Amino acid sequence: MKKVTFLKTYRKMLPAAISLILAVGMVAAAELLHDKEIIFPEITAVTIGALTAPRQPWNTSRLRLLLTITAAAVAGVGISLLVPLPLVLKVPLAMICSISLVTLSKTEFLPAISACVLPVLLGTKSPVYICSVAVMTSLILLAQLLLERCGIREPNSFSPTAPDRKLLALRIKQITAAGLICILPALTHEIFFIAPPLIVAFFEMSKPGSKLLERSPQAVMLIMLAAVSGVLSRFVLTMSLGLPLAVAAAVSCAVILFAVSSAGFYFPPCGAIATLPFIIPEETLFRFPFEIAAGTLVFLCAAYGISRERRIISGFKKILRPQN
Repeated sequence: MKKVTFLKTYRKMLPAAISLILAVGMVAAAELLHDKEIIFPEITAVTIGALTAPRQPWNTSRLRLLLTITAAAVAGVGISLLVPLPLVLKVPLAMICSISLVTLSKTEFLPAISACVLPVLLGTKSPVYICSVAVMTSLILLAQLLLERCGIREPNSFSPTAPDRKLLALRIKQITAAGLICILPALTHEIFFIAPPLIVAFFEMSKPGSKLLERSPQAVMLIMLAAVSGVLSRFVLTMSLGLPLAVAAAVSCAVILFAVSSAGFYFPPCGAIATLPFIIPEETLFRFPFEIAAGTLVFLCAAYGISRERRIISGFKKILRPQN
């Protein structure tokens, strides 16, 4: 009986342990090489979805996931480097590019949005960022494959999502709503109101059939826990005690991995929020949780608005439908 219990615990803890090792390893590499562009916060979100969660939340294959997120990173760096437009126009352009890549790949891998928007917001122009996205994502997918071969994870099934008029109409609404929300933060350069994981969460919550809106209070609590744990771990452990940034990242990521596992609610964007404080300037650290909280509420309201509009239109169609 004890052996069975141990095996169950081992099977549950191993994916989370691998997720933690990968996230902390990324931060440690950035610290050792003195290059914070190696840190891609969305990697923690991808580990939650691809490894920690019992079932992957995105309809995608491994190859398409890797190609989509890498192409999005290339597009984001390209926009940052080559497009001479103000930030208020670059951010919607990055969303259009990333959503186009997701649509063309016939997947639902929305974290690619973050891979494209983040370098635009931070002004990243180095190919190091692209390499980090490709390498870290490859390691996650390799770990996922090994866990499947060992029988610890169920193999993922992928069914290509062909774009139709409804999907394109939804994407236009989502990009328009997110673009409008981004105007003021982009103009004032208070970019954490529109942190890329919040944009990803908005797209996830506002899609048809999403159950995330039903669990929005839990989603908000996980996002806030991630923001506070990231800020406090960096301030207390690194800025105050002088410990390596990787130690602070280990604490922050461990907190959020424990939280999602305990709640049984594997919400990937909160993983990215937990890692984001490790690449922001020190002077913005204590504003970060408040801006994240405000941005979360605004994007949540927008997701509710799109969902409510969809239900109203569906109701009218039922009323107007001829009765046989």
